[in-house]
Amino acid sequence: MDITQEKAGDLKSIVRIKLKKEDYEPKVTSALKNLAKKANVPGFRKGMVPTGMVKKMYGNSVLAEEINKNLNDEMWKYLQDNKIDILGQPIPAESQDLLDLDINNMKDVDFAYEVGHAPEIDLGYITQAPAFTKYKIAVEEKMIDEEVDRIRKRFATYEYPENVEANDILSLTIEELNADGSLKEGGVSTVSSVMMDLIKPDHQAAFLALTKGGSLEANVWDIVDRDKEGIAKNILNMSDLSKIDEVGTKFKLTLNNITRSKPADIDEEFFKKVYGEEGPKTEAEMRENIKKELESYFDGQADGYLINDLYKAVIENVNVTLPDDFMKRWIKLANEKKVTDEEIEKDYPRFAKQLRWDLITRKIVRENNIQNTAEEVRERVRMNTIQQLYSYGLRDMGGDWVEQFIDKQMADKKNLEQTGEQLLIDKVMQHIKSLVKTKEQPISIDEFKALNEKAAAEQEANA
Repeated sequence: MDITQEKAGDLKSIVRIKLKKEDYEPKVTSALKNLAKKANVPGFRKGMVPTGMVKKMYGNSVLAEEINKNLNDEMWKYLQDNKIDILGQPIPAESQDLLDLDINNMKDVDFAYEVGHAPEIDLGYITQAPAFTKYKIAVEEKMIDEEVDRIRKRFATYEYPENVEANDILSLTIEELNADGSLKEGGVSTVSSVMMDLIKPDHQAAFLALTKGGSLEANVWDIVDRDKEGIAKNILNMSDLSKIDEVGTKFKLTLNNITRSKPADIDEEFFKKVYGEEGPKTEAEMRENIKKELESYFDGQADGYLINDLYKAVIENVNVTLPDDFMKRWIKLANEKKVTDEEIEKDYPRFAKQLRWDLITRKIVRENNIQNTAEEVRERVRMNTIQQLYSYGLRDMGGDWVEQFIDKQMADKKNLEQTGEQLLIDKVMQHIKSLVKTKEQPISIDEFKALNEKAAAEQEANA
């Protein structure tokens, strides 16, 4: 056997493997004997099929399989022994003809692979780049006020008064009427809860004048601040929206009950409910606690924006040359589904961008020995799991149940690999952030939101 390598252009080479007949013939003979022991051929007992018959029936396929295996093994051994960093996988060279294989005439094999080489990457830009902006979002007093109000409402108590006020929830019996004010037979008749802030301002006075058991006539379509379909579905409780146009405009609304939310008083009991025994004991301490939480949250948001800026700057300014023609051929050959040249050309810019980023991160990981520990991966799985449960509205779950759920996630190999990859990327970004220069710039929350919206729009436009 003989292996040679020759340059075939920038970041490409041809590796030629010459297999002698003696290199693979014994393996083919052995494979045929093993197959004869297992083959099921009518007229022969299992294990008693003549090798010659097996050779005639399956010889060429066994030969192709053994030669292909030998070529692959030698190719990868050569790459590893010579520490050749490749892109994708070796593919048959364009000049390579199909092998003419004949089990009855085995001969030397000459096969050429085309190999794409990973480029050298200069990361000097990262330390030389102009300073990046790290935004500092100001925590305003109104934000703290809003959070205090939100917490008070979360721990509110409820009253059921006789008279209506602005923020009450009204339980109403809604009955459709005929033009003469009589109940419409077969018309809408339902009980619905309506918040006062859903009533249009011009109609609220009539409801504020109601007491329990009182009623009024009104056009529901006009008084509720929702579109017609929303009113039909959520106020009139109609299941068949195709009959909206059959419903009239005159209704009797009877007030059954009034629910009034009373925000919790800020007192000792309130602090215990919200924060427990070890939390704030005064409103001033609570406001300071809220401020710190908001600062931490905003700092995380600003850090995320900075990380995104770093990614865009690195991918745009770190030169990573690719053997594009090789990669396009590799994509076509490696794809399980048949793809056209037009499809490859259309999707290649996105693929190449991701590949360049992967090569940059791989270089940073290698040079800085960035690794994940099992404990770090489990902790990230834990964080992701808890966030997932929170998104489903599942809070304060029992510790044992959560641990069981985490164990299940840890047993999912695909999930574990994805989590580990994301953790590595996060570490790479933090490493890049530690190398670049930054300058802090104060910004309001509204200005920061506008920046994010602009960035999201640009990302969507470039997708």
